[in-house]
Amino acid sequence: MIYEGEDGSVNGYYKKKKIVSRPLGRGKTLETYKKEALRVLIEAMRDGNNIEKIKKLSIQTLHNFRYNELIKQPDREEMDFVLFTLLILIKLGVVEEDGDREGLLVMCKKKPKRASENQKGQY
Repeated sequence: MIYEGEDGSVNGYYKKKKIVSRPLGRGKTLETYKKEALRVLIEAMRDGNNIEKIKKLSIQTLHNFRYNELIKQPDREEMDFVLFTLLILIKLGVVEEDGDREGLLVMCKKKPKRASENQKGQY
């Protein structure tokens, strides 16, 4: 499911599967998501975790989220965490931001149809 905000959405892909979708708008931009992911990364490093451990845990998180069957729909905090994990892997150079199998896809808001397009085929 794609969660669309007033400015569109950011969607994260891992191994050719969409694993996360977050809305853009109301103060949430791709840059704010990136800043929050960087804050999480810095906090993890201050807690004594090295880069290799962070990479391993991040990949394991995405792998678990991609392959495990979900019993319930994840809430906003869980979806944000998965997006932050993907952004951390992008920052560390493990995943390409615009890769063909993994990365991010930023989509603008879907445009509504014009009145003239809605009336086609009614006559």
